[in-house]
Amino acid sequence: MTKDKFYKIVDYLKGIIKGTEFDNHCFVVGGAVRDLVMENEIKDIDICVTLPNGGIRFAEWMEANGYTKGSVVTYPTYGTAMFKLKEFEDIEIECVQTRKEQYKDKNSRNPETEYGTILEDALRRDLTINALYWGISNEAIIDPTTKGIKDIMEHRIRVTSDPNIVFSDDPLRMMRVIRFSCRFGWDIEEETFQGIVLNTKRLSIITKERISDELNKILITKNAVNGIYMLMQTNLCLNIIPELYEMEDMQQNKYHIGDVLTHSLAVLDLVVRRPYWGSSNLITRMAALLHDIGKIKVRTIDENGNIHFYKHELASVELVETILKRLKYSNDFIEKVKFLVKNHMRTKQWGNNCEHMKDKTLRKLQYECGYAKFFALMTLIDADNKSHAEGYCLPHQVYMISRRCNQMVDEGTDMFDYKLPIDGNDVMEVKGIKPGKEVRECLDYAIKLAYNNPKMDRELMLKHIKGYKL
Repeated sequence: MTKDKFYKIVDYLKGIIKGTEFDNHCFVVGGAVRDLVMENEIKDIDICVTLPNGGIRFAEWMEANGYTKGSVVTYPTYGTAMFKLKEFEDIEIECVQTRKEQYKDKNSRNPETEYGTILEDALRRDLTINALYWGISNEAIIDPTTKGIKDIMEHRIRVTSDPNIVFSDDPLRMMRVIRFSCRFGWDIEEETFQGIVLNTKRLSIITKERISDELNKILITKNAVNGIYMLMQTNLCLNIIPELYEMEDMQQNKYHIGDVLTHSLAVLDLVVRRPYWGSSNLITRMAALLHDIGKIKVRTIDENGNIHFYKHELASVELVETILKRLKYSNDFIEKVKFLVKNHMRTKQWGNNCEHMKDKTLRKLQYECGYAKFFALMTLIDADNKSHAEGYCLPHQVYMISRRCNQMVDEGTDMFDYKLPIDGNDVMEVKGIKPGKEVRECLDYAIKLAYNNPKMDRELMLKHIKGYKL
C-alpha cells in the first residue's frame, strides 16, 4: 500500500480508539514501520497492544463495535488475532499483545509466551530494523533497541540482541538475516555474521519446508548470487544444498571460465540481472543455480588431459530431483526445474547465428515447451551461453532463435499452441486398427509431419497416415 493509504488507515484507527482503554496502547510494528522510514511500499499492518492479552481483546472489541468485516480469527496460544476493517476491506490486520518469549526446548521452534514490555517485545524480534513501533495515538516512532533507525540510515543488518540467543531460539533467523541483506543490498553487522557462523548447525532442527521457503525468498532478490555465497561462506548451505561445495574448485575445460560453481553463479547472475523472459521466475533461477550440478558426478579426464562432462545435463536432472525432494518442493516445481535443466544444452549445436538450426527442430522445441517453458528455457540457455569462455559463448544465438520464432508466429507456422487436426479415432478408422500402441505410433508420426508442415490440413495428414507403414 502507499504511504498515503497507510496514514489514512492509522488515522482512522486513531479516531476509533481515542478515549478508550486502547488509547496510547496500540502500535504499528515491524515491516510497516521500517518501510515507512525507508519510504518503501508498505505490505502489511501489524499492531501490538501494550495490554495483557491486548491483541485478542482489541480485535474482539473492534468486532463488537462493528468496525470489522466478518469475524475475527484468534490464536489464543500466541495471543494473536486477525481481522479486516469494514472501512478498508482489502486490508487485513494482525494484532498481538507485546510479549516476551522463552524457548525451554532447544529442539523446538515453539516458545512459551507471556505478556511483556515493548522492550521485551522488541528483543524477541529478529532484526533491529524490524523492531520499530509507531504509536497510533501520538504518531511517534519508538526504537526500543536504539539501533533500528541508525541501522536503516547506515544500511546495516543486525539482530536485536545477542546473536547466539537470537539464532539459538530460532535458527531460521540466520537465513532471514542473509535474505534481508540480499533484499536491500546491505552489509551484515560483523557480530551478527559471526553469530551465524557459530550457530550454523542449529539450522538442522528447522523443517525443510521453512528452509526452502527462505531459500526461495533469497533467490528472488536482486542479490541472489551474494545470498548463495553467504549461505556457503557461513556453512548454512551444509543443511540446504551441500552438493554446491563439491562444485567449488572443480576445474572445467577450455569452454568455460572458472570452476563449476563460479560458472553456475555467473549464469544465475545473468538470469537475475538481464531483462530476459522469465528472469524473475523462481523456477528459472533455481534451474540456473543447479543446471550443471551433475558435473560433480560425471567429470572425466582423457589420456591427453582434457576434461569432459559427458551427459552432465542428465546427471544434473537426477541430482535436481534428489535435492529438491529433500527440501520438500512440490512435484510440479521439481518437474519444471528438471525440464529446464535437462534441455539447457538443447541448442548448443545450432551455432551462434543459428546457421545449423532447422525450422522443424525449432518447432519441435516449441511444441514440447509451449510458450511459458520455452521463454524460461531461452532465458537459461542465453545466460549459460554468455557465461562460457570467449569464442564459445554464442552471444547472439537466443536473439536469432527469438527472431525466427517471431517470424513463425507472424506466418502462422509456429507450434507453441499446436493441436493435431486428427485424433486416435481418426487413426483407427483410416488404418483399420484397434486401440493400442500402434495408434500412438501413428499420432507420433503425425506430429513429425507437422514439424515439417504445421499448416498441413486434416485430409492431407490422414492421407499420409493411411500410407504410413507400421
